[in-house]
Amino acid sequence: MKFEGTFQYMGNHGIVFNVSQITLTDSERGRLRELHFGEAKSAHYEVNSKVVEVYDKMLAKSLPCVMMIGISKPLTRQQGDALNAERTKIANLAASAFAGATSAVASPYVGVPVGAGVRMYANEILPTYHAGDVLVSIEAQVSGGIGPQRSASTLIIKT
Repeated sequence: MKFEGTFQYMGNHGIVFNVSQITLTDSERGRLRELHFGEAKSAHYEVNSKVVEVYDKMLAKSLPCVMMIGISKPLTRQQGDALNAERTKIANLAASAFAGATSAVASPYVGVPVGAGVRMYANEILPTYHAGDVLVSIEAQVSGGIGPQRSASTLIIKT
């Protein structure tokens, strides 16, 4: 396993991530469980499990896999509110799109309930963020074989 380094990245809304980049092969997969991510605190096992899951999805075999693991600093209240506002916008846009499409095909009497149902569904599946939550982003890339392959996964460590 080769550590390429660690750097900081500032994302949207001023969220700061500590990003670690590693390159590994299939024979080193077992060592992924040995990694310790101090930023994750007591949830480092959960982060390790997610890293192994993403690596396994890549089916890298003998090809080197480059992984980037980003762990944010705990969210402030303002950052959580900004992310939740985006969540609401997405739910409203999805509801409007489905309501409009259904109203065009059927009638507004059908479109309005469909839009409300889509909004409820979107609000259920989109996460809610709170102050103190830690965001984890895991990306993997393998070049070669049938071409470049990429995979990504996210995780929210709740306070």
